[in-house]
Amino acid sequence: MFSFNHPVEIKFGEGIFTRLNEFVEEYDYERIVVAASGSQVGNGVVNLIESLLGDKVRQVVTGIEANPTLGNVESIVSAMYEHDAHAVIAAGGGSVMDASKAAAAAYMQGIGIGALFGHKDFSEALPVIAIPSTSGSASEVTPSSVISDKENELKVPLSGPGLYPKLAIVDPELTFTCPPHVTAVSGIDVICHALDCLGSSKNNPISDALAIRAAKLAFENLSTAFDEPENREARKNMSLASVLAGMAFSQTGTTASHAMSYYLTSHFDVPHGEACAFSLDEWFVINAKANPELHHHARDIGFEDADHLSVRFNDLKRKVGLRITLDELGIDRNHIENIAEESLKQANMKNNTAQLDKTEIVQLLERK
Repeated sequence: MFSFNHPVEIKFGEGIFTRLNEFVEEYDYERIVVAASGSQVGNGVVNLIESLLGDKVRQVVTGIEANPTLGNVESIVSAMYEHDAHAVIAAGGGSVMDASKAAAAAYMQGIGIGALFGHKDFSEALPVIAIPSTSGSASEVTPSSVISDKENELKVPLSGPGLYPKLAIVDPELTFTCPPHVTAVSGIDVICHALDCLGSSKNNPISDALAIRAAKLAFENLSTAFDEPENREARKNMSLASVLAGMAFSQTGTTASHAMSYYLTSHFDVPHGEACAFSLDEWFVINAKANPELHHHARDIGFEDADHLSVRFNDLKRKVGLRITLDELGIDRNHIENIAEESLKQANMKNNTAQLDKTEIVQLLERK
């Protein structure tokens, strides 16, 4: 028995972003706050939003950090209160979308920023229109948001049905300007989302089908998108892979590779996608031992079995310039115990098919 519910309306296609005003008119939003990454300001996307929507845009909030902070969330919430906002448009990568979603919930539910991490009921939020500029985070189709507290070196996932965006406008053309490293880090996250989904104790036949298709598309297109940034087919396929993977893990949650990533990002500034990919090769093989069905999934993706997929995954990481060992990440091995302990504290570790103890996780890390 399983259930599947995905409430996000998705508009997908090359050039579809230019129809933003048409989509906004369907919802009668008159006072809109725009949150945007600096790159979307610099490349003219924000100007186009303002041109398309006119005086419906009441304020543009920028300066969202790569790992969005409580301060970033607060800046968006303040703009919402100032203009009595009807909706927020989040234009950029996962950081902008995550900050906007958290802000939308804080505003609608009256959650103080200081109480955000302790809040559990994210059932309502101001409508979010998500316009991704990268292919990776899939925040445009998920009910989750990851926010950082830099002072306390925390990276906290928030989750609830209210965090689903109202509308996702996915235009592959917006990813053409992504620098190669951003393409690599965000693109590898697509595979992490897909394989985490397959390794989740909450997986189901629909999430499996979405995840397998997403992983296959990403394995086949990431290298090309990295080498040929303006390759339209590769960019389109990576955008589609990201959406499919997001729809998959919106049902199952992420699992062990993400649980381990938070400490790597908050303490060592490892980019999110690279931090997840760091341990995913090991976790997929470990999960296949607990659930041999993953070997069949690996074959559907295009590999002989889970072990072969793991090897090829590391090959792909090398190809797009990502690091695969603790030494390459610049992390002293004295931190292994802490990484293992903190990984076990994360809620999404409990979603993982194979449940390892601290000693086994330490052994995993010692192999890296």
